[in-house]
Amino acid sequence: MDLKDDDKRPWYVCHTKPKQEFRAAENLDRQGYQIWLPQMRAWQRKKSVLIPMFPRYMFLRPAHEQHSIAPVRSTLGVFGLVRFGTEPATIRDPTLQSLRTLEEQLRAAEFASFSPFKQGDQVLIVDGPFKGLEGIVSKVAEERVSVLMTLLGRERSLDFPAALLKVS
Repeated sequence: MDLKDDDKRPWYVCHTKPKQEFRAAENLDRQGYQIWLPQMRAWQRKKSVLIPMFPRYMFLRPAHEQHSIAPVRSTLGVFGLVRFGTEPATIRDPTLQSLRTLEEQLRAAEFASFSPFKQGDQVLIVDGPFKGLEGIVSKVAEERVSVLMTLLGRERSLDFPAALLKVS
């Protein structure tokens, strides 16, 4: 989505119901609003996922000058528009562009930057043939973690899916 243009329609700040950002975005999109739900990579439930950068918040813009924002408050997943007094909150283009740049960086982040595993951490293997053994993280890359372990009296570096490990 191109967020930078000469369009004078404002971007409004939308407050969603808890954990319903994606539902709200889908429903607002169906109504013709231009939506932007900034997301970033994170580690959840033993895997890399995209999550909202600002939990419970997103941005929307009417499709055209006559498109009313009144239906937004009754949209499934939406709590309402953020307001200052009676005026709905809007976001200026320079701020929007800065957030867009930040989002691109966070979405493209290397696994190692948000992984719960860091070089030197002691980890426990929680599943598979090595279950119950411990080792030390030597490298983190692409959702695989290299673990230095002592096996049969020799040190070896083995690669494991991150989901099989737990920091001990």
